[in-house]
Amino acid sequence: MSAHLLSISIVTPQTTAFEGTALAVSVPGSYGPFQILNSHAPIISSLDAGVVKIEDENNVVTYFATKEGFVEVLKNNVNIVVEELVNANSIDVLDAETELKKAKQLADGAGSKHEKDRARNDVHWAEARIRAANLFAGV
Repeated sequence: MSAHLLSISIVTPQTTAFEGTALAVSVPGSYGPFQILNSHAPIISSLDAGVVKIEDENNVVTYFATKEGFVEVLKNNVNIVVEELVNANSIDVLDAETELKKAKQLADGAGSKHEKDRARNDVHWAEARIRAANLFAGV
């Protein structure tokens, strides 16, 4: 591995979704998005639903929509654990927009706090997929 590359691993409860090297990784931190570069300080951070952006050593960028999770950075090793991850190139924007409308309606009509929280999580997940797909498409 080149001296300036990060070793990246992204896992979900079902599988290892991505393994490889990168120049940079951007993640949706719970207190705001941040970028991880070579020699980043050790950190463990929670992640919100959002977009993970990976730039490889050839400057090729890959986008993923992700649900909540966490990231650990230590000695140029980046370990990301998320509830769900979808490559932006496989996202159907129309389906995500339909799910977004449905989730917003459920959030507006939810009675209990639990129902509202679940609907809000569904809203964030649909928004993350739309954002990732648009970034992939250059929109």
